[in-house]
Amino acid sequence: MSSAEFRYIEHVSDAMVEAYGRTLGEAFAHSARALVNLVCNVSKVDPHKIVSIETTGFDRKSLLYNWLEKVLLVLLIDNIILAKFEVKIKRHKDMYHLFSTCKGDNFLRQKHEYKVEVKAITYHGMKISDKKGKVIIRFLVDL
Repeated sequence: MSSAEFRYIEHVSDAMVEAYGRTLGEAFAHSARALVNLVCNVSKVDPHKIVSIETTGFDRKSLLYNWLEKVLLVLLIDNIILAKFEVKIKRHKDMYHLFSTCKGDNFLRQKHEYKVEVKAITYHGMKISDKKGKVIIRFLVDL
């Protein structure tokens, strides 16, 4: 699948995701949407439940890792599949802080067209770059 927000890059056994945004926050939001879309059909999610997620990281990669892990934990622990994300990122001293308002739905395998289980987010191949007013994020998901 490919969109203006993200695309999947062919990989032997896992999923390589590339997400885009005009800002770092927007690219993080699109990264989360791409992650959720690996698990289910994100377009089938009725975003009526609101979930707040906050996290920190010592650099942009650790912030991305912690963010995506928390998005997965909401699904695994709270059984809520998230589909819409508003993300704000601030740097304070030596840390990055992420604040988000997410919208989702109670997860139902059939309704949301369950596809595959995500085992883990990895640092392998993770890149965050700024090119010509666009943030590009690439990360590998262990399926």
